[in-house]
Amino acid sequence: MGSTVEWLALARLRPAEEIYDANEGIYQMHWAVRDARLNDKPVPNGYDAGVVQERHYALNWLIGYSGQDWDDVSTDT
Repeated sequence: MGSTVEWLALARLRPAEEIYDANEGIYQMHWAVRDARLNDKPVPNGYDAGVVQERHYALNWLIGYSGQDWDDVSTDT
């Protein structure tokens, strides 16, 4: 692996469609986790509820979910 400067020079933004698709996928995972909790069922696919929630938060932050301020992003399901 090269230097940090070289690595950064090769970095590219992902296409918006890919980010929105990832956001939809994490939304579905988050709902599955919450549904399991609400209905006293096992969490599906071994998902870690905390990791799912944090990824949902990060992706909502990245897309500017519902025009919310960057430091006040929700993770509605």
